[in-house]
Amino acid sequence: MFNLIPNDLAEVAQKLAFLHENGQPEITEQDILLATAKDGAQDLINEALEGPYYDVHWQTKDQVLLVAGPLKAQIGTLTPRPDFETFSADFKNNSILFWRNLAKQISVMLRQE
Repeated sequence: MFNLIPNDLAEVAQKLAFLHENGQPEITEQDILLATAKDGAQDLINEALEGPYYDVHWQTKDQVLLVAGPLKAQIGTLTPRPDFETFSADFKNNSILFWRNLAKQISVMLRQE
């Protein structure tokens, strides 16, 4: 459960409850949403490239994810859907569209579409 990347808000709630029950009461829903965006993007990129060749990290927390190549060169950035200022607001509004948006941006960035 610690490594689960939630697909929707129900799974976010499950992960939060699990962490609270297992000695991490300081973790918040926002912490899980931030990790979901970053770790989810990393997982999608690793899957597309068939390995961990690029690194994803926050350029602007909850607003812009930076994708860097093996030599730390910027490959591109990922952002929430246009009507949302943050990834967490995007996820809370509609997790399916959140994942589609990330997948589409990654596909275009990696020129797989």
